[in-house]
Amino acid sequence: MTLKQWTLKHPVAAYIVLTLAWSWIIWSPLFVIVEPGRIVAGPPSPVVASLMFGGLLGPALAGVSLTGFLYGQQGLAHLGARLRDARAGRWWLALLVIPLTYALLPLLRWLAGYPVDPGTMIARLGPALGLGIFAGLSEEPGWRGFLLPHLLKRRSPLVAALLVGLVWGGLWHGYANYFGLGDRGWAFWPLNLLQGLGFLTAWSLILTRVFQHTRGSLLLSILMHVGISSSSFVTGLTYSSLGDELTWTVIQAALAWFVAGGFWLATRPSAEAQATEKPAPVGQ
Repeated sequence: MTLKQWTLKHPVAAYIVLTLAWSWIIWSPLFVIVEPGRIVAGPPSPVVASLMFGGLLGPALAGVSLTGFLYGQQGLAHLGARLRDARAGRWWLALLVIPLTYALLPLLRWLAGYPVDPGTMIARLGPALGLGIFAGLSEEPGWRGFLLPHLLKRRSPLVAALLVGLVWGGLWHGYANYFGLGDRGWAFWPLNLLQGLGFLTAWSLILTRVFQHTRGSLLLSILMHVGISSSSFVTGLTYSSLGDELTWTVIQAALAWFVAGGFWLATRPSAEAQATEKPAPVGQ
């Protein structure tokens, strides 16, 4: 069996291995050049920034390279068509769902009597948008450009969404989160599970539903990812203790799953919609 034959038979496994290998290998030197949890403490050095952003490219590089390897120019053209497809109709409104959910936490903190600094959030808007655009472009050609369509060939939408969340939030982000949360001691583990696997699996449900209703629009996936990364950065709060941080992270995760579960149930495609909005086939 040739490498291409094996990859055609196991595209999901090939994608996961390639993505994790690229990102984890590039990120690993950060263990020895950055103190745990200090990577977001201030502007990174050029070396640290290069490693951070270089590792972030893993999902897109894996998705695009495997598409070209398996399906050639036709597959890449199809991927490009999905990137340009803006025919989303009312589904453009879905871009508001995740940012509004993130905004609930500072609102609840304020209502509970905790200090919230709107000025700091406003000051973060520019950097947050830049980070969000980079994250969307460097990740979505992989997660929703390659992995989700291939999972949907053999799995139900629910199972496919959960599996993407496991890889995206649990394995890939779970590794990266150490550099931002590694100074939390024992609390790193529950915070990592909540912020990586918890939040992103919930968001995976929403992105999968939008994917279903927009013929697999990669443009919408990228813009929704921009909303995730930007909103997370803008609404990031400072806590007085680990207990306080854990409590409010649990509340935020519960909000995310409540919204995602409601969105999933409310947007279940009818039989007619499934026929007219079926995503275009992968590759060829």
